[in-house]
Amino acid sequence: MEEQKVTLKFLQDLFKQIDENVTIENFEESLGSGRGDNYTASLYRLKLDGHKKTNDGFDQWTTSIIYKCLPESAARREAYKSEKLFRNEVAFYTKVMPLYEKFQKSKENILSSTFQAIPKCYYARDNLIVLEDLRLSGYEMADRKVGLNFKQITAVLDELAKFHAVSLAVKMLHPQDFYTLLNTRDGISEALFIKENEEWYRDYYKHAIQNVLDMASKKLSKLELGTTILNKFANFANDSFFEKMINLVSDTGPLSVLCHGDCWTNNILFKLDDSKGLKVCFIDFQLCRHGSIALDLANLIYCCTTRNLRDLHLKEMLGRYHEICFSNLSALLKNTPSENHKLNNKEYTFNLLMIEFRKFALFGLGLAIDMIPISTCDSDEAPDMYENENESEQIEDFLIPTTTTNELCTTKMVNLICELYDNDIL
Repeated sequence: MEEQKVTLKFLQDLFKQIDENVTIENFEESLGSGRGDNYTASLYRLKLDGHKKTNDGFDQWTTSIIYKCLPESAARREAYKSEKLFRNEVAFYTKVMPLYEKFQKSKENILSSTFQAIPKCYYARDNLIVLEDLRLSGYEMADRKVGLNFKQITAVLDELAKFHAVSLAVKMLHPQDFYTLLNTRDGISEALFIKENEEWYRDYYKHAIQNVLDMASKKLSKLELGTTILNKFANFANDSFFEKMINLVSDTGPLSVLCHGDCWTNNILFKLDDSKGLKVCFIDFQLCRHGSIALDLANLIYCCTTRNLRDLHLKEMLGRYHEICFSNLSALLKNTPSENHKLNNKEYTFNLLMIEFRKFALFGLGLAIDMIPISTCDSDEAPDMYENENESEQIEDFLIPTTTTNELCTTKMVNLICELYDNDIL
């Protein structure tokens, strides 16, 4: 797939559709993310300058936008399966959100708070996505090494609950529209944990797992049950690891929705609002998938928080998520044939959520094998998605996991393994 270049004419034509009074005269490009902040696509920030027509003449006008495109290197695109991932995100902005927004609008008289925690999308086609620059509104990324604190994770769970509630309601009330979204041609489809990728990622996960075994063995060797715990982890992360992850994402049921799919620190932006508290915005829907709500929850909670926070607040976090998700669902089902559906019974759904979260906890561990080293590595250890393409680049050059073994990484990884062992999940 050829790279789509952003030109002045493209921007002028695009903004005429957004605001016909704006004329862009020039633009300046800079990197939109640093090393270690984005892995499967290239992000750029464009500063746009021009003028805007007013009743009194013309005023100087300036703004900035984010554009996202495929890596220039064909080897990188193939290694990261970037083209399939990109199609997912295009489908999210052009098909999923328009359906959700239309549905929510039809319920605005009974729904007190709708899901809107995404950037404005100005353009999404093929290999180019143009988005609102959330930095202009005061949004910032949390520190990926530190992860999310209680205030942050609570705000994220609030918005994730709204997102999942809309998905559940659309699936229940408009099943044909919902399931039409799920296709490999121009819709949402699993892009990572599928059978055809198993051989492709075999060595990648073999190295990632060995990295965890090496770092964990040093810490666990000091514990009385260390060998037992390590063996439990090794049994989970054995030769059938990828197949287990496939089975987890494929296991659908009453609580299956369109998940965000990549709920980690770098895909969540925060803004402190004096009147509304901490506001949240989700980005990067390339791994959007159809699966249990617990897939997103396990990803978010186990990859982005510390064990100390989970020990203190896990039940509270899940309870808050449940209250918002199923209160919103109840409102969305009001005066419909599904109003008396069992998913409108909070006791039933709370028990089901607890079962699902426990069932899919190992999915969080599976992601953590890769994500905790990625989130705790130094920037110079991460892949450089902006590095110029080298003719000698081979796909194998990029199928190498981040193998950070610093103290922070080791502590987070070992704590998670021990936590799941202590809870009889591992």
